[in-house]
Amino acid sequence: MIKSTPQLAEDRRALQGVLLLLVSLGVFFFGSLLLYAIYVMLRIAPEVGEIIPFYLPRGFILTTAILVAISILLHLSVSAIREERRTDFLRYIVLAFVLSLVFFGTQGSGLFWMIGQLLQPHPTMVNLYGFTMFLIVVHALHVIGGVAGLVFVMFGIHRKTYDHERHFPVRFCALYWHFLDVVWVVMLICFGLAAYVTKAT
Repeated sequence: MIKSTPQLAEDRRALQGVLLLLVSLGVFFFGSLLLYAIYVMLRIAPEVGEIIPFYLPRGFILTTAILVAISILLHLSVSAIREERRTDFLRYIVLAFVLSLVFFGTQGSGLFWMIGQLLQPHPTMVNLYGFTMFLIVVHALHVIGGVAGLVFVMFGIHRKTYDHERHFPVRFCALYWHFLDVVWVVMLICFGLAAYVTKAT
């Protein structure tokens, strides 16, 4: 087993930029969820009238499990390349990439179900599906960035770019997916609370 080496100076600078990016994205998603909470409160206000119950696709439980699995695989991939376990490293990256494609299929199925609910005729059309779908699509667009990162890492593997000392792109990719994972879990909790209050009122 190869001992971990000190972080390279250029990697430390790059990490600062990565953290700034993730903080900026975190502020964006936090602000969006704050607007979502306000939107939900306005939609369930007594003067609005009848409240249409809001449901979430069960498939979102699977997409959450997929995101968690991808994060775990990428965490393992960073450990593997630090220890020069190249076969394990390649296996983890490829599995993470395959799961990312499965994520889009599962998430797309849930979105199509929500579109069907959104388009159901109703006199008031007062429901939460529109804004919820917007946030889900925004998150999915950021997931596309994560998939692009995985493709970039796989090209680096093909060129034998990474070793125990130089593997910052792999670490960045893992951090980005961890961020997407946390954001999705927080979003799902907010959506679940919105579904609860529409049925409780």
